Amino acid sequence: MKNFLLAFALICIMPLSAQNQSKNAHVFVRVYNMQGKKVAKGNLSAISENGLQLSRKDAISEFPLSSLGRIKTYRSAGNSIVFGAATGAVVFAVAGAASADPDVPFFGYTAGDGAAGGAVLGTLLGAGFGAAALAFDRSETFEINGDPEKWNAFRDWTLGD
Repeated sequence: MKNFLLAFALICIMPLSAQNQSKNAHVFVRVYNMQGKKVAKGNLSAISENGLQLSRKDAISEFPLSSLGRIKTYRSAGNSIVFGAATGAVVFAVAGAASADPDVPFFGYTAGDGAAGGAVLGTLLGAGFGAAALAFDRSETFEINGDPEKWNAFRDWTLGD
């Protein structure tokens, strides 16, 4: 009887794992109005035939199709460069401070010198890696301009079709 109940439970929950998941759900987008001005940015939380919803910092914004001029997906190029520079600066500053040894006769430096030098080197290398990451950038721009056909192309993209 236990085996029968276990098999029955597994069969009942199988459809739960077979649900279609949007491959681009909750992606970060920037929304521009018809005049080309950025009006919002946030994670895509819902999309319908008539518009979209964005969530950002526990606030939800709704945008009807008639007000959508352009949608840019993912983060901007500057975000990758700044994030890389900041990460590199912190990592190299810590490594420079940790490896400091002022008593070494040749190339000896203090923790402050190591942190400063590491931060400068890390900023340059991190910004370079952030810029190189742009080669793998997946961002796309969708010109909607209130057109239902162009809107459907964006909706298909969010579903991964």
